[in-house]
Amino acid sequence: MLQQTGHANKGFARRYAAPRVSRLLSFVFGQGALDMDWYEAASAYWLNTPDGAGLESLPSEWQRELVALMLVNREVNNGGYLQFFVNHGREAYAYASRALRVIGARQMADIIDRCQSILDEHFLAEGHSADDRMPLVPNRIIGRDGRTIKEPGSVLPEAVLAQVLELSYEFMGYPDDVADLAQRHYGPLIEAGK
Repeated sequence: MLQQTGHANKGFARRYAAPRVSRLLSFVFGQGALDMDWYEAASAYWLNTPDGAGLESLPSEWQRELVALMLVNREVNNGGYLQFFVNHGREAYAYASRALRVIGARQMADIIDRCQSILDEHFLAEGHSADDRMPLVPNRIIGRDGRTIKEPGSVLPEAVLAQVLELSYEFMGYPDDVADLAQRHYGPLIEAGK
């Protein structure tokens, strides 16, 4: 369900995202921004940040929003909202929620706002690292070395896990056309930025 930490996702992407690597590299090195979609640009921005660096390391607010939008889409579709939150924390949630609202994806923003509200009732998120948030996940987590780094079980009640999972499936149904809305809003910013 989840990579060990948020920066582990970047390592995975560096090794396994071969189909888009040449376009991402051309973007990072200043070419090809005009034909890059929002998701590819966000991936390039994220891959270009230092390991362990958060969204604040990106130079502009709109880039932070864009990357958070990519992360919430990727992580929720891969393992649910809880995976997104554990890997990236409250800062990424705030940027993702803002990005969804800015582009006009209000239903999806409401979904992640409800997920976060439910988690906030049961877990004080501020100031916790991905490792501190790991006990929220109900699954066993295995490290890169093959050893178990977290046994099965969550500190969250089953009813809370079920609510967050149900909302995650609502998000995965894409009640808003995020791809089109994000491209229309962030596309011109991406083009202007390169």
